Amino acid sequence: MGEAKGLAVGQTWQSEIDSNDKKYLRILVKTHFITDGEDVAQVIVRYVEDIYQPGDCVIISETMVANTTGLAVDQSQIKPGWWAKRLYKFVKRTKHGRGIGTPEKMQVAIELAGLWRILLATAVSAITKLFGAKGWFYRVAGDKVRSIDGQSGGPNGPYWTKVILPLPNPNKLASEIAAACGYPVVIADINDIGGSIKGWSDPQLHQIDFADVLRDNPMGQTITMTPLALVRPVTE
Repeated sequence: MGEAKGLAVGQTWQSEIDSNDKKYLRILVKTHFITDGEDVAQVIVRYVEDIYQPGDCVIISETMVANTTGLAVDQSQIKPGWWAKRLYKFVKRTKHGRGIGTPEKMQVAIELAGLWRILLATAVSAITKLFGAKGWFYRVAGDKVRSIDGQSGGPNGPYWTKVILPLPNPNKLASEIAAACGYPVVIADINDIGGSIKGWSDPQLHQIDFADVLRDNPMGQTITMTPLALVRPVTE
């Protein structure tokens, strides 16, 4: 992942990983900063058409897709209410980022999951932390809340003032992008503390555990600008 930070736009970096007794090559592609209104399928073709091989799968970050579809909302457009201004303080920040611990993100969480569910999630989290258990806030709040991103990467980063909303139908989006670019597509939400796969363009892609293949977060975040990768099974 460190090697990928020094890439120029259009350059690639690759590494191998073992997953479920099979070996996979991950080819990261350095892109320009992809913004609202850009066509993701065209971006994919631009960067991978010369390196794609049959059997490859294109991995795209959920953040990139959200950014192109107007789901990266400036925090100034979000007006935290009374509950959001108080509940966000109960979310512990980690060395990896602020998580849901901002008034704007908490307001979005309340709107997505409902106030009572967020209150329950906060209470359960407080109780379980007494016993050393972590992660219960998101388990109770649900996947939509877990998928809220942004306000990260430091004050100089492109997403520091943006709240990134979850994709409404990631499987449908993945299918549409795949149809437009001609390659199988997986939408991933991976970070330094875990993550998940949000969308598959074809149900057959479930045969590969892409979350495990990407478990070390090779694509990185924000200024790394490698939101695009190929996963290629390695044959002995």
